[in-house]
Formats: sequence, structure tokens, C-alpha cells
Amino acid sequence: MTLTRRTLLGSLAVSPALIARPARAEADTIRIATQPGLTYLVLNVMQHQKLIEKHAAAAGLPVARAEFLKLAAGSNVNDAVISGAVDIGATGVPPFLLMWAKTRGGVDVRAIAPFNSMPLALITRNPAVQRIEDLGSNDRIALPGVGSSSQAIMLQMAAARAFGDANFKRFDSLTVTRGHPDAMAALLSNTEINCHFSAAPYLQQEMAVPGMHVLLTSTDIYGGPGTVGLTFTTKKFRDSNPLLLSSFIAATEEAMHIIRTDHRASAEAYVAVSGDKLSLDQVESYIADPTTLFEITPRGTMKVADFMHRTGTIKVMPDDWTALFVPEMHGRQGS
Repeated sequence: MTLTRRTLLGSLAVSPALIARPARAEADTIRIATQPGLTYLVLNVMQHQKLIEKHAAAAGLPVARAEFLKLAAGSNVNDAVISGAVDIGATGVPPFLLMWAKTRGGVDVRAIAPFNSMPLALITRNPAVQRIEDLGSNDRIALPGVGSSSQAIMLQMAAARAFGDANFKRFDSLTVTRGHPDAMAALLSNTEINCHFSAAPYLQQEMAVPGMHVLLTSTDIYGGPGTVGLTFTTKKFRDSNPLLLSSFIAATEEAMHIIRTDHRASAEAYVAVSGDKLSLDQVESYIADPTTLFEITPRGTMKVADFMHRTGTIKVMPDDWTALFVPEMHGRQGS
């Protein structure tokens, strides 16, 4: 038999196996990093009611399991996603924009979906401070991350509005990094921290204490409701797991529907998953607050991007909001 004939027969013998080889399966586990607080209620409901598993099964994925990991700070979440330790992270718009700008052409993170427009609020116990212009060198503002957290960037946006873009870092020297539980403890214990850029449910607990008052909210900065939290992932995950990604988005929408229509069930999910010692009645009242919005359409992301680009915090400006999000979200009327 000639070499040519042997080679031809060999190739014919291999070809059926190549043709029959199934496409590489999607991951059987999706790992999601969250943080403490009612801000992450949508993810709590998804976890408690196993909504990702439900929608993955409906999409034809034979095995899909969601693992939720609670990390202490947004920087930990961001690092975990970029390193591949988790598949999806939950963060704020400003920290996401920093990652989006830095990872383009590499890890290439994209936002998946907003998970709330829940207001953040800067509060103080200092009676001499009635507006942000009154903040002075003796004030200390606790927030989740100096210079990079949502609250830090929002404080810069407020400073720029009050004193001009050249002074956008006016309050940076007053800020200290504290997770929300530690920040609340410090604020209520009369430490040097007399301000907290807070989020639910810590915000409601702090405002129940006499003498606390609000200086600024994220709604003030956005000029209306705006996306506060969003989920994000890497190019590697979304390219390898299109059905899981679609299932995650469907689960997000269903969780939001549950939150809007069944406050009690949502409160039960939060208490069960978070481990917080708040009563169901307390949590239910927070969820029922009409200023708390759960919607999947992006709101105000380009306003934040414009500020961060204008002040040099990010070096590239997205063309529009769709440049920040996965294609599955592009049909919506976002901003």
C-alpha cells in the first residue's frame, strides 16, 4: 500500500470521530461574588429561590448550579472576577467603569445587568454640617473604598458641581475606607467618623437615631433615579457560556418581579441569605420604600462615565451605554 493510500484511509478513519465530537459543554457551576447589604437583594432572591438553576434548566442545560460568595469589599469582588476566581461580580457603576477602561483588549469586562437604583446617602451626625459645602477638616467620611468606590466617585461629582471640576477631589482627604457594617458602628459610637456615605439597610438604621441627617443622595447626583449596582463578567466567561449568561439575565428579571410584587417573600430571602438580625417587618418596610427601584434597564451610566473621563479618572470614553454592556442588553432604552 502506498503512503498516499495509507494516509487517505487513515484520514477517513479519523473523520467520523471528529464529526461526531460534541461541542464543548458550558460550565456546570456559575460562581457569583456579592457584598453585604440590602443593595444586593436581587442576588439574594436569586440565590434563595434558585432562579439561575430554574432558567438554566429551561434553556436546556442539563446541570447548572449557582454558588454565591459574599466578599467584604468591592475591590475584592473586582479582583476575584478579573483573576477568574469567580465568574460574575456585583459592583457599582464607577468601579465597573474603572475596570472596563483598564481591561479593554484583555480580560475585557462587560456589564451584564443593573440590579437596583436604590439611593445611596451621605449622612452626618455633625449639627454644624447642613450641606456638603459645610464639610471641614475635622469631618471624617466613611465609605466602602477611598477614591474608587461608587460613593467616593459620587462625592467627587458633588464636589465638582459645588466647586468646579478643578476641585473634584476637595473631599478626598476626609474619606476613610470602611465596610458598611463597620462604618455604621463607628458613626453610632461617636468616633472620629462623623459621616457615612451609606446604603440600605444601614442607612435606615442610622437615620432612626436622633441627630442624624442627610447631606446628599445619589438621586441628587443623577438628577433622578440612576443605576447604583450592576453585575459584570469577562469576555472568556461570556464567550464560553452564552446559555448560562442568558439564564442569569432571565433570573435577574424574575427576581426583580418578585421584589416588586411580593415584599414579604423578598424580605424572607434577604434575612435567610444575609444572616442579618433585622426583623422581617423591618426589611419588608425598607423594600417597600417607593424610592427603592429594582429595574434592569441601565440609567445614568453615561453621566458617570462622562464625569470620570472629564476628570481623567478613566482614559477612554465609551461611545454610548451599549459599549459597556453585553449584547443581550442592547435592545433596551438605557442611558
